[in-house]
Formats: sequence, structure tokens, C-alpha cells
Amino acid sequence: RKDNQIERYITIHITITTILLKPTTLLRTMALIWIPVVAIVLALRASSFSPNMPCSSIRTAAPNIGGSTKLFSLIKGEAFGAEPFDENEGGVGLAKRAAIKIAGVANKGKGNGAQELVRYGKMQELDEAAVKSIMEKAECQILCSGTGKETYHDPGSSYRLEERVINLAPIEAAQNALSSIASTVTIGEDTKSVVINFLGGDELIIGEVLQACDLLVDGLDFPTKTKVVFNSVGFSAIPEDVCSVVVVASGGKAGGLEGVDESIARGELYANDGKWFTVAEGDITAN
Repeated sequence: RKDNQIERYITIHITITTILLKPTTLLRTMALIWIPVVAIVLALRASSFSPNMPCSSIRTAAPNIGGSTKLFSLIKGEAFGAEPFDENEGGVGLAKRAAIKIAGVANKGKGNGAQELVRYGKMQELDEAAVKSIMEKAECQILCSGTGKETYHDPGSSYRLEERVINLAPIEAAQNALSSIASTVTIGEDTKSVVINFLGGDELIIGEVLQACDLLVDGLDFPTKTKVVFNSVGFSAIPEDVCSVVVVASGGKAGGLEGVDESIARGELYANDGKWFTVAEGDITAN
């Protein structure tokens, strides 16, 4: 037994000596010793930040507020049996009745530009006989008019882009207007202005209107000094996929006229479904 103890002692002694003589082995041994020690220290420190209560008690019950929130005191629904909400009243009704007009100047060969945005509380429907009477007094005449409808040709299973055809309502309206010009219609030298009036639904796009203006300006023959202006009106009562255009030559004789009559004398005349419309300065709203 003593021989075995001596042999074990010598083996341990040699092992310790070997470790001390090899620095890399010593570092590895120290690392193996310190890693669990550091982990234990960090775990103890981390536990000091933990709440001294079981996890199940951290969640608190929501306050009993009777099934409502702070916003519910501001948002109120209709009471049972109350009169139904009228969409034609208040701000909703104003938005539904409002007509948005974008106006600008059309320059032949130089492009068109929007200059003004106006909102009207309503559009005025006109009596055809009254329109003719005022236009005669103001020396105005309708040069042409046309209607267009946005359509999409479904190519079916074809992936060819050229087979996907979209007809834009303002472009089609301008093309139809140009094709309807009578040979007897002339624009005299005394014409002060040519007014191009577009009327469409809420989704009338000004970019498409400007393209249609280019077609009309290039297709119409008028004196060089004639001022050409355009009006683009979007009105919720008009179907979204429909647009009409009325081109009026005005002699500029609107003196003494007011309201609707003045608008007609300036050449601001719109058409839809066989009826005539215009907007009046008195109906402009800032709200």
C-alpha cells in the first residue's frame, strides 16, 4: 500500500510540475476554474434586480371602467329610436355638394398650367332658354362640345401591353368635341377669349384634363392673340367615369351682369346628361 501511495504522490507531483512549466496549459486551467466562478457572481448580481415576488403576481388587473375608454366620452352613437343621421347636413353634406374647380391658361405649343383652385358650395343648373339669351347679349358662342367615358379593354389571357387599352374620359371628350365642330363655326378676330370647360366626377384628374386641353388647342383654329383658358370642375353628382367638355368663344361683354349671368357671359358653361350648369362667385366657400 505504501508503494501505491508513493506512486500516486509522484504522479501528482509530476502533473503539477508539468502544468507550471507550460504557461498555455496554466492559462487554460485558470480559465476553466474562473468561468463557473464568474457565472455564479453574475447570477447573484442579476437576482438582486429581480422583483421579490412570483412572476404570476406581476400582471395587474385592468381598472374597472365600465367597458369604456376616455375617447368614449367624445364619441357618441345614435340613441335608440333617434332620428337617423342625415348625410346631407353638416360637413358631410358640404363635401358632397361641393364642386372643386381648377383653372388655368392654355398656351398653344407651350403647354398648359393650372393657376387657381376654387371650391364652390354647389353648381347652378341653368335654363336652356336663359343660357341662349345671355350668350347672345354677351356675344358668346359654343364652338364645340363632347362627352367621354373611361373604359378599359380587357386583353384576357394575353400579356401583350399593346392589347391593354384604356380610354380616358377627358381625352375621349376632347376628341368627340373636335369631331363635332360644324363647318359654319368660326372664331372671329374680335373674340377676346376661348374658354374650355371640363366637368367630371370626384376622380377627375387634372393631368388628363391638361392632355385633353392640348388636343383642343392644337385642333382649334383661333387668332394668335386670343386668350385661351380652361376650367376643370370635379363634382360628386357626376359619375366618376364620365367627363364632358364645352368650348365657348367669348366676346368679353359681361359688364353689368352678376352671379350666374356673369359666369355664362364669361364663357363658363358646363354640360351633363343634356343639362347645362355653371358656378357663381357668390357660391365660393372657404370652408
